[in-house]
Amino acid sequence: MHDRLDIISGIVDSQVTASCLLGLSEKGEVMEGVGKPETSAAEIHLAVYDARDDIKSVMHTHAPYLTALGALKDCTLRMIHQDSMRFYDNVAYDTEYDGFATTGEEGPRIASKLGDKIALILGNHGVLTVGQTVAVAFDHMYYMERVAMYQMLAMQTGGELQEIQPQVAARWSLMQEGLPFILPYAETHLRGFKNLYAKKSPEVLQ
Repeated sequence: MHDRLDIISGIVDSQVTASCLLGLSEKGEVMEGVGKPETSAAEIHLAVYDARDDIKSVMHTHAPYLTALGALKDCTLRMIHQDSMRFYDNVAYDTEYDGFATTGEEGPRIASKLGDKIALILGNHGVLTVGQTVAVAFDHMYYMERVAMYQMLAMQTGGELQEIQPQVAARWSLMQEGLPFILPYAETHLRGFKNLYAKKSPEVLQ
């Protein structure tokens, strides 16, 4: 199995199953599976892999709360919850949206915006997370969307956000940064969702 995966172009997201995945080479050639890869997804993912030899998984979604946060002029992810702290000083922001990633230029631009961070909020677009494993990238994506939800709901009250002190957030962010700390939790988390789908929607895994 190739580690660069994309979905077949033209399939509705809710209908994607494991068999819809394509294994791509580092040049974007289909090496496993049958079909044409989704162009913009392939461009973004391949560019990030090319720029970051320290990661093995890239996840890109249009998760609702993070996408809504990215539509704000100030799209900063605030340290308002204990789950926010893993992202302290580890999120990049792209506020220079330049169109769909279909020209060969947008992917490298996005990769440069990500830099050495674990996540990138794409203004007017969505979000991207990376990790040393699929489980870690998934775990980042899951918790980042959750804390974005908490932030957006808190902002709706019109009250002032109560932010965690920077030194506290920095300390806990550093603790969670290492792979030995996060990997067991991330693998258990992903396995839990896999087991859930195996029971409720087994066709997803086919």
